[in-house]
Amino acid sequence: MALWDRLRDSVQSMQAQLTAMKSDLKSGAFRDASIAMCALVAAADGRIDPAERERVAQLIATNDVLQRFPSYELHRRFEEHLDKLTVDFDLGKVSAMQEIAKAKRRPAEALAVIQIGIVIGGADGYFDDSERAVVRTACVALDIPPAEFDLAPRTADDPVGVEEELYARAALPGDELQVFLKALASGTRQKLFSHFADGEELTVGEAAERTGLGPSTTSEHLAVLRRGGLLQSIRDGKLVRYRANRENITELLEQLHSCLLAPAEPHDPPLPRR
Repeated sequence: MALWDRLRDSVQSMQAQLTAMKSDLKSGAFRDASIAMCALVAAADGRIDPAERERVAQLIATNDVLQRFPSYELHRRFEEHLDKLTVDFDLGKVSAMQEIAKAKRRPAEALAVIQIGIVIGGADGYFDDSERAVVRTACVALDIPPAEFDLAPRTADDPVGVEEELYARAALPGDELQVFLKALASGTRQKLFSHFADGEELTVGEAAERTGLGPSTTSEHLAVLRRGGLLQSIRDGKLVRYRANRENITELLEQLHSCLLAPAEPHDPPLPRR
């Protein structure tokens, strides 16, 4: 069987598997990880080619599994990742891998994210080395053996393999909870956030008026809450409005719950007394 035929059959098989389980693939973490994966595939060779950008955007819009999410949200997130990759490719790649790594807590979704990457990358009939490399790196970030998807792992002394490992490990979420908790550590920020709890969208000026804080102080606290994952900013013409990032808050609270209830690491047995 020709290489194209094997790739086509593999892509079709993966898409069929994704379609069969699409009712279970509905979390915000899966959505965000999948779009980050698509962005990395679109920019796999280190360039943001307009034609490739448009091709992948169209594949996202017509993908049977991703269509369950609002198209404007998918497009916005895709463009945001590509913008970051354009400004600084290395930092943009780490940022995308951080989104991908969040899917690790749900193994079925983690596998689906890798399948999305292969389906999008192989849709044109050619899954090239650069595309294979970013999907392989995502496997490492998700603790999935690349061999499960016939993505041959590199040898330990292969510089490309080492680079992939560094990107994946840099992307592992470690301090997100710390930033989240620090954002909530201030009584002022707690009171400020309470004005968004009912789903309201407020500008800096509106939030300042409600809290009695100065616009500059309010802006600083809103920025901390946004970095901590409690708020998200949206542009409304020339205005920037803030609203509660409910999905991210839920995911961070789940992480916190898991950390607090995780079993302690086993200690080495005490040395026998003499």
